[in-house]
Amino acid sequence: MLKQILRTGPYPIKMGKGEELMLSSLFARRNGADLRKAFSAKTFFGSLLLILIFPAAIFGQDKYPSKPLSYFIGYAAGGTTDVSTRPLVSAASKILGQPILIVNKGGGASSVAMASLKNEKPDGFSIGTLATGGIISQHLRKVPYDTSADFTPILQYEIYLYGIVVSADSPWKTFKDLIEFAKANPGKVRYSSAGAGTPQHLVLERLCLQEKIKLTHIPFQGGNQAVTALLGNHVEACAEGTDWKKYVEAGRLRLLAVFGESRATNFPNVPTLAELGWNIVAPSIMCVVAPKGVPPQVVKTLHDSFKEAMKDPDFIRMSRLMDNPIVYRNSPDLGLHLVKMNEEIGSIVRALGLQEK
Repeated sequence: MLKQILRTGPYPIKMGKGEELMLSSLFARRNGADLRKAFSAKTFFGSLLLILIFPAAIFGQDKYPSKPLSYFIGYAAGGTTDVSTRPLVSAASKILGQPILIVNKGGGASSVAMASLKNEKPDGFSIGTLATGGIISQHLRKVPYDTSADFTPILQYEIYLYGIVVSADSPWKTFKDLIEFAKANPGKVRYSSAGAGTPQHLVLERLCLQEKIKLTHIPFQGGNQAVTALLGNHVEACAEGTDWKKYVEAGRLRLLAVFGESRATNFPNVPTLAELGWNIVAPSIMCVVAPKGVPPQVVKTLHDSFKEAMKDPDFIRMSRLMDNPIVYRNSPDLGLHLVKMNEEIGSIVRALGLQEK
């Protein structure tokens, strides 16, 4: 009777199974004397009030995740990071049982997005990709975060392949041709990238220092725009992730060198910088992080969901298509790796004197 009144009265109250079970137990005894022995009127109505006002405290919090999540990506839509990450996020969304809204916040080699993510609530409903550019940025200029201390590591899922491309009709057939021209024409070679402080920018700055040459860097908010600038003849070269891949395969661009430890799977004839005589490798990481202070059980749920998502065929296919190797690290290992990366990158930036004054 009381349950019917609560549901249909002037101020109807929606009850879950837990509330109904407790109410049922209160009225299970039909003998009024037994009921009066068990509960005084004060105790009974006090208990009922607690059930109706604080159901979450009595029956437990909603299971995480109880609502959609936001996922921050620090580069424009359509770039390497965005394209590589979307299938992973889509797969994780299905596993978690909630939509995940991707928020593209380009700028500052992903430092804009990382600054925003840091200030979100540490409840597990705001997460995002920490890319290498976001780590390098904190060593080049003042940013409002520390990637080794201000975020909760979830897991690593990929690394980038970086390389330098020129137009197919460029007079430079090899990377050494480009370097020789730059030596004779300081500042005349303009190259685009996804932003100042990106790994590819750091690689070419190191190379310029070693060779005592000057290249003019033209930063953009994403790799797709950086490649478009080269296609439009606004720059002479582009140092970027594999946003250039389809244009190289179509014969519109020429890949001169890659910046990894080994040659690219889909471009086995293109040398690494190390093979050309420069012992330089681009630092590289794509990982999932959240604001600092996310509860351990929520971290575990996110980690397990994204780890399972790494098995998704669409994610694997896109990783291969983009030539981005899949690399997994769990939450504790990722935390240690981020500390190590910051130490190494900080040392390189200081040695090159690249910090903004």
